[in-house]
Amino acid sequence: MSDILKMDKLHKDAPIMVTSVPKLIMDEIDEWVVECRKIKDHPLSELKSHENVGSPTNTYQTSVPSHLIENSFWLAWVLRLTSKYWRQEIDVTDDWEGKEWNEDPHRFLHIKKYSGHFDNPVWINFSYEENFNPTHRHDGFVSGVIYYKNHEHPTIFDDYNIGYTGTDKTMVLFKSDVRHHVKKQLSNEERVTIAFNIYKV
Repeated sequence: MSDILKMDKLHKDAPIMVTSVPKLIMDEIDEWVVECRKIKDHPLSELKSHENVGSPTNTYQTSVPSHLIENSFWLAWVLRLTSKYWRQEIDVTDDWEGKEWNEDPHRFLHIKKYSGHFDNPVWINFSYEENFNPTHRHDGFVSGVIYYKNHEHPTIFDDYNIGYTGTDKTMVLFKSDVRHHVKKQLSNEERVTIAFNIYKV
């Protein structure tokens, strides 16, 4: 299992990690895109639009249905990656015994679920010509982007003055307070990315 939990630094001076998405997990993400495209193309799509800083500047954003997240191997994978690469920043003290937690601290991480609500912090961006994301930070502890269909339109990480071209079927993870943006698209090719936030318990 060590290979599936391997990430590389995007740049030696930037704590931004990148990895290829394993095929079996990519199969799950294919299903997410199919289901979210149905939402996007529905006559009532605006009712399920995801609202954040990038909403006004992208054609459409919607949350991935929570049952797809909770039943996925992706969730276990991304929580284990986060616990591996940000272990030192996860509070794993056990107040009851006063001892250090010696196991993998993935139990101290989660994706929020808003029971009884349509929105959650895993969402898909459908972007086209003239769409962009202004400089922003995310909510949470660690955030990420999965590049599903990107045609090398880079994400710029402002705090480190570096960009990532976003190769299809790759994912980046970074601390949620890292500022980043995506420049305006000049072509009308569809760009599909999945963004998410991971929280500490």
